[in-house]
Amino acid sequence: MTIVADPAKKAAAEPAYNSQPFVTRTGEAKRVGTVRTPHFDESRTREEFRAIKRHMLSRIRSSAPETAANARTILITSASPQEGKTTVTLGVAMSFMFEHDCRVILIDADMRSPELSRRMNLADQLGLLDYLEDEELKVADIVYPTSVKGVYAVPAGRPRINAPELIGNDRMQAFLRRLHEGDEQRIVMIDSGSVLSCSETISLAYHAGQILFVASKGQTKRVDIEDGLGLLHRQGGLEDETRVSLVFNKTDHSQSPVRYSRRR
Repeated sequence: MTIVADPAKKAAAEPAYNSQPFVTRTGEAKRVGTVRTPHFDESRTREEFRAIKRHMLSRIRSSAPETAANARTILITSASPQEGKTTVTLGVAMSFMFEHDCRVILIDADMRSPELSRRMNLADQLGLLDYLEDEELKVADIVYPTSVKGVYAVPAGRPRINAPELIGNDRMQAFLRRLHEGDEQRIVMIDSGSVLSCSETISLAYHAGQILFVASKGQTKRVDIEDGLGLLHRQGGLEDETRVSLVFNKTDHSQSPVRYSRRR
């Protein structure tokens, strides 16, 4: 019989997480992830991302102390692939960098299409799946500095056939708790797979206090939005206007490319 250590106890035994992970376990300098501003009309779209940020910050500030860390964990998903959720993730993260005393940790949890890891040039580095499978790895081993001060990255890691099961286990929950330890105010943004095609997104929804549901104008079907939100509601915990915001992407050129709305 194999005895598996309690992940929560193991996490508690680790020293407090330090969000300045510049050196690997072997003492080498870590790869620096590349974070670029999305190529939109800067003035109008910057304000749209700020509006999304302010909406999320208001939810964080209105949260009870015992749920504040949960509210700082934000899941970004969509009904189907190619909706632009990774671009939204990066745009909102760049907006947070203007906040004083705020750190952002970007997690690539889209295991079928780890676009965030590719954009940040971290696709070949140790990442989330490596950590979830190998209990010898520490949190700092998979958190990387980026080209933007105050923004850190956790790449997806090497692909595995059991990725949904790894993301759904207790070590994932303990990992998210560890990221919020300490005095720093950290915003954890999880770029996940599309809800109708990736079963692990439902598991991640349980750990997120806020969810941004991205829909692409002229591409996303209304029935897919309804099915995706319905699936989250049935299997990922209660989903209403207190947790879910709809982000409309790729809107008309006469409007900002990104708009958001509370779910109604």
